[in-house]
Amino acid sequence: MAAQEAVGQPLPPDLRAWWLYADGTHSGLQADGGWLIPPGFAPYPINEALESRRLWMDVARKVAPLDRWDDFVNSENSRLAATVCETWLPAWLPVATNHGGGNLFVDLRGGPRHGCVMEFHRDTGALAQPPWADVADMLDDIAERLEEGEAELDDSGRIDWP
Repeated sequence: MAAQEAVGQPLPPDLRAWWLYADGTHSGLQADGGWLIPPGFAPYPINEALESRRLWMDVARKVAPLDRWDDFVNSENSRLAATVCETWLPAWLPVATNHGGGNLFVDLRGGPRHGCVMEFHRDTGALAQPPWADVADMLDDIAERLEEGEAELDDSGRIDWP
């Protein structure tokens, strides 16, 4: 799988299964389907996830001093998954976008929270604890919320999370 090659390690089984089953919503389709992931994210298809990761890495390299980039990355990538960071890391793989500078990503760093899903925002980084333990937990949460009627459908059938 191209995503595994890009990050240089196997993907968590739940992420791999999700992408094999459903390859996200392609650009421009959010307006047709609404925000599928609360509080307002649309799943990336694999090719767009990898492009987003590449762009975030380009920005991160420009922000960090080049003479210390490798030291910074090695230090941050050796920290446990779910550890907050203001700069995008190579061990993060985006899985959804809010089309406004925010992404959900899977943290592929090691430790007991490997594979957790976190939020990253261009202005603040990833400063909050993960809302989901992994992709399976995220999908279970969405299913429960849909069953409880938490999401609203507009007249066009688009999903909105109040």
